[in-house]
Amino acid sequence: MTKRLQKDLKMLHYKPRYKDKFQNGLSFLEVLLSVLLGSIIILTLVMNLYNSSKTLTKIQGKDEVISESSFVILRIEQEIRQSGYKNLLLASDKTSDPGIIINQNAIYFNLDLNNIPSDSFPDGDGNYEHVGYYVSNGFLMRYVNGNTEPMNAPDVYVSGLVALRGRVDRGNFIEDASGDIVKIAIDIDSPEKAHIEKYIKLRNI
Repeated sequence: MTKRLQKDLKMLHYKPRYKDKFQNGLSFLEVLLSVLLGSIIILTLVMNLYNSSKTLTKIQGKDEVISESSFVILRIEQEIRQSGYKNLLLASDKTSDPGIIINQNAIYFNLDLNNIPSDSFPDGDGNYEHVGYYVSNGFLMRYVNGNTEPMNAPDVYVSGLVALRGRVDRGNFIEDASGDIVKIAIDIDSPEKAHIEKYIKLRNI
C-alpha cells in the first residue's frame, strides 16, 4: 500500500476535536460566564426601571406642587385685591379700610366676604371680616374671624410666606406702607422645592 493511500485512509477515520468538546457539554467556566452576563443584563433593566419610576414620581410631585400653589395663590390674590371693599349702601360704617397688617410670615386684612354676587347680597353685606394667611408647621393657614383652615395638602410642605406692601416705580418694587401693591412670596420644600411670587394691585387704594 502506498503512502498516499495510507494517508487518505487516515483522513477518512479522523474525528475533529471540537466535536468531542460539544458532545461533552459546556465547561463550568462557560456556565459561570453565561450566568454572570445574564445577571448584568437583568440588573441593568432593573436599574433603568427604577430610574424611570423615580423620574415619574418627581414629575408627579412637581405637577402636584404647581396645582396646589396655583390654587392657593389665586385664592390669596382674589381676597387681597378685594381688601377694603364693602357695600357702602348696606354698611353702618361708611368708611372703607383695607386694614392690611403684615407681620413675619403673615398678612391680615379686612374683607367683605359676601362681595361675591348673590341674590341676597349682590355687592356684599357691608360688613368686614378679619381675614389672614400665615404659615404654621408646614401648612399655609387661612384665618377668618378666629377660625383657621389649612390651604395645602399634608404632603405639600410650605416653609415660608413673605408679604410686602409697596409701589412700583419705573418697573421696580419699592416698599411703602401706604402703597397700592402687595407682594406675596410662598416657599414650598416638598414634594418639590418651589418659590412663587405674586404682585397684587389693591382695588381700593
